[in-house]
Amino acid sequence: MKKTVGVILGILGSLVVAGGVYVYLVFFEQEKPAIQVQPDAKHIGKSLAVRVQDRKSGVAELQVDVVQQGKTLNLFYEKFPKETRLVEKTIALRPLPKGLRDGEAQIKISAKDHSWNWGNPVTVEKAVVIDTTPPQLSVLGTLHYGHQGGTGVITYQVSEEVPLTGVQVGATLFPGYAVGQGRYVAYFAIPQDASPKTSFSALAEDQAENRTQTGFRVVIKPKAFKKDKIQVSDSFLQNLLPYFTSKDPNLKGTPLEMFLAVNRKQREADHQEVKKVCRETVPKPLWAGPFLRLPNSKPMASFAQDRTYYYNGKEVDRQIHLGVDLASLAQSRVPAGNSGIVVFAGPLGIYGNTVVIDHGCGLFSMYSHLSKIEVEVKKEVKRGDSLGRTGATGMAGGDHLHYAMMVQGVFVDPLEWWDPHWIRDNVDLKMKWFDGPPKPESVKKAVKEAQPQAKTKKPTRKAGKP
Repeated sequence: MKKTVGVILGILGSLVVAGGVYVYLVFFEQEKPAIQVQPDAKHIGKSLAVRVQDRKSGVAELQVDVVQQGKTLNLFYEKFPKETRLVEKTIALRPLPKGLRDGEAQIKISAKDHSWNWGNPVTVEKAVVIDTTPPQLSVLGTLHYGHQGGTGVITYQVSEEVPLTGVQVGATLFPGYAVGQGRYVAYFAIPQDASPKTSFSALAEDQAENRTQTGFRVVIKPKAFKKDKIQVSDSFLQNLLPYFTSKDPNLKGTPLEMFLAVNRKQREADHQEVKKVCRETVPKPLWAGPFLRLPNSKPMASFAQDRTYYYNGKEVDRQIHLGVDLASLAQSRVPAGNSGIVVFAGPLGIYGNTVVIDHGCGLFSMYSHLSKIEVEVKKEVKRGDSLGRTGATGMAGGDHLHYAMMVQGVFVDPLEWWDPHWIRDNVDLKMKWFDGPPKPESVKKAVKEAQPQAKTKKPTRKAGKP
């Protein structure tokens, strides 16, 4: 009997000890709440977001103070019931609470949980710069002109150095680039279907996310883009498809089905790849003067040409041609349109062997269907340097060069960039204040070289129509 009682007492004692340990670990837990502050940056402007989490006893109270010039101002204080595991509060700083002003300050965030040991306290302090004043922005020039599908160029002044700035056209932001003296330049694409009501605005956002957005007027001149009907023959498909099936074993179906997959899906994939290639750019102009076009060449297809494809007399597809096709002698030398850095050199879907050059500030040129590539990625090229030879790789029906210009990966009309008068009126005059290094060659010389050259021989083949 005594032994049984002893066992029972031992069990009860163990339960009491276990219960005590449980109570201590659960109700007298020592883990402090976790505090996160957003934005996780030195500059704060519109608001201050605080996140406090305590997975055990729960958040009991939260207090946010700011210390500025020796004075402490309370921004927030609240107590919370038990089981409050997460507290998220956003404190507006615009307009500034009374007693605060823009400038350096110390944010002090204190929190405590519901632990039975009178709460586990935690304090986080953060040195910040309060900035609730948006930057000042003014677009230089009162009136700007542009064509549908063309390029716009503006220069503008910003009152402070900003991490985000550029031109907003619809949902697309075309970044701006600092060129000294608080001024910026931005190239932007004008939509092919832009109407007089299309809105354009320059914006600047500082480190505290204060944003200024200023609209400016662009007089958009309409442009009649050509239309073309392309007959897709069985012989054309026989010659074309092996190039793509050799690169993509998963390309299956009838010849027409495979052609449509290439003409639609592959084309879209190629355009996405172009955008990816154009994400990174040198933040200064690398080019000067009008761009060179393929010498002794004949234009075979124009920019933004609306193409309708027919097979056995039936319409099967419709695409927009986003470049200019130039035909010359077979395997003609292809010159760089202007100075820059090669950012792509290799096969590119429907465009075949392709070279892309970064000319700085988001401006790129593209050379496609090459039979041979003579440059490598990261290579610096000068205006007129050889990039390769014309060819018929990709979706090309004959030896020719597909030449394209892009602004931040958006295709624009190359004709403007070949025109010395357009360059002078839309770029050089707006950049005349730029106090940078000497240009590698005079505009006068570049204009002379860009004049059409006499054709000594006719193209040996007709250009294909990708």
